[in-house]
Amino acid sequence: MMLITNILTSVIFIVVGAILKLRPPKKINSVYGYRTFFAMKNKETWKEGNSFSAVMMLIGGSISLSFSLLITLLLREEPNLSSVISITGSLLITFSFTLYTEIYLRRIFDEEGIRKTK
Repeated sequence: MMLITNILTSVIFIVVGAILKLRPPKKINSVYGYRTFFAMKNKETWKEGNSFSAVMMLIGGSISLSFSLLITLLLREEPNLSSVISITGSLLITFSFTLYTEIYLRRIFDEEGIRKTK
């Protein structure tokens, strides 16, 4: 049971990343997709943000899954500690891929959401 608890967040990220990759949202909305203020500026930032974040979710979820499995195996005698470490690791990875997506968007778009020229 502890294993399922520790890997659940990672599996959710992988599934959501795969869904966003295979079926990205067509229109800007407040329900489905990568929804930050900057990503929702216009259709181009929306499309780029969702495309990039889908890949980040797949990568982040895979790293998080590997980390959680390793922690669960190494700390099988300490289930509470393994849960705390796994959840903390998953949250840090989540913040990391969100931050990285925002940095990526700001590198290719100006403050108004217009694609920068090279």
